Amino acid sequence: MDVQAKYDDREWFKTLHGSLWLRPDEDGEDEANSLRRMLRIRKGQRVLDAPCGAGRVAYHLAKHGVEVVGIDLQSTFINRAKRRFSRDRVQVDLRRMDLRSLEFENEFHAIYNWFNSFGYFSDSENADVVRRFARALRLGGRLLIDLLNRERILRNFLPESVNHGVIFRSKWDPREERLIGQRVIDGIAEDESRSSQRLYTLSQMRDLLASADLGMEAVYGSLNCEPYHRGSRQMIVIARKPSTKHLGL
Repeated sequence: MDVQAKYDDREWFKTLHGSLWLRPDEDGEDEANSLRRMLRIRKGQRVLDAPCGAGRVAYHLAKHGVEVVGIDLQSTFINRAKRRFSRDRVQVDLRRMDLRSLEFENEFHAIYNWFNSFGYFSDSENADVVRRFARALRLGGRLLIDLLNRERILRNFLPESVNHGVIFRSKWDPREERLIGQRVIDGIAEDESRSSQRLYTLSQMRDLLASADLGMEAVYGSLNCEPYHRGSRQMIVIARKPSTKHLGL
């Protein structure tokens, strides 16, 4: 089956099979520890996990005394997290919510958008999500966005690959700057396994953050805080909201 080259305004992320989003619930401790370091999160601080999936990272942050609000569009993920947290008596405020509907204001010490969860919307919507993140941060608060490294993907582009028996077909749309994907599972290429993601360069991310009055503070190439370079698998961007308000004349 041919892979669509254009961004499809059908919201594919609402129907993508859940198994393609989530890691095991038991995972997440190393990720949580790294996020605490990168965002300088301390016990008692209020943090937004957006989107949170089934809460594998939020779970471990909460166990360290962090006050976590987790949001996700998928009600099945939220309900799964609620069951686990209730069973283990872990306190996390979980809400079903679209990133494009965030209405928090000056509330969080830190926000993280983890596990390649950015770039799913149109360019204007992606920019609006960043503005909403910025508005939700307290003065001096930090935002982390974990992205695929576009430079590495395009330099080593594979139209088709196989991982654990699942075929992944991809196509790069240079005009839209989107990676169009199609997963073929058990020989079937279903609509529920299509994806379309806008990939950003480091310069584009810097501009996107600046448009929301956020300054880029650091860029890492891995969970272990290794320096970012063109060959890094990840591009983990840390931005900071100014610690004082700009006063208009």
